[in-house]
Amino acid sequence: MNIKKHITEINRNGFSKIENVFTKKECEEYIKKSEKLFQFLLKKKKVNTFNNEAQNLINAFEYDSFFFKQVYIKKIDKLLRKLLDDNYVLINANIINRRKFYHPNIKQTKSRAAEWHSDSRYLGGKKVGKGLSYIVYIALEDFSKENGGTCYIPKTHLLTKIPKRHANYKHKVLSLKRGNMVIFDSGLWHKGGEATNKSRWSIFNYYGPWWMKPYYLFDQMLGKKKLNNLNTNLKRMLHAYSTPPKSSSIRVKTLK
Repeated sequence: MNIKKHITEINRNGFSKIENVFTKKECEEYIKKSEKLFQFLLKKKKVNTFNNEAQNLINAFEYDSFFFKQVYIKKIDKLLRKLLDDNYVLINANIINRRKFYHPNIKQTKSRAAEWHSDSRYLGGKKVGKGLSYIVYIALEDFSKENGGTCYIPKTHLLTKIPKRHANYKHKVLSLKRGNMVIFDSGLWHKGGEATNKSRWSIFNYYGPWWMKPYYLFDQMLGKKKLNNLNTNLKRMLHAYSTPPKSSSIRVKTLK
């Protein structure tokens, strides 16, 4: 991997594509495991269907240890270390199928993913500058306009203003072959493509610096015993070394 090339593209355009992150076999295994987990959670009424427009598995590793593979991806580790630092962490982890879905027993939730937005953080109504955090999409199936490929606007990570959610911006549609990846600066303006009846599974990971607040309390989600049994990289990624202690009496080093 030409790390320097990818960093240059990200800094200039807000994104860069990387080929062959997963093999065909790995993609098929992820899809098989994801379909199985979705059906399991469907029975438990613990799934998020994004207003009939997607099946979303949030933190799948909570239910199946296979998905810890999704958290720490060795092939992109050096790139993320260069973009952030050696102590970068996971902020959020989803596996999404952008396919229309309806089930009478499942409460539909409204999502703004299909509206223009950025995933950066905001201070005083303005977007924090570029390079704060990064979004990783890995196509488990081909991405295209025909199956709801993500829409994006190059170079918008350089702007500090917030996009108008329902505006008709000139944009591009993400095209990716199965197993390939795109990494976005989290400030890039984007939105989900139109949902179709076609399957389009993908991994959606959000990474940031060690001090950035995650979307979930991973230590409480997994429990101390399970978290401590993970390897050093996974523990770091899941904030085992950067979650503040309850009191000064149990204070430990923030980073390891």
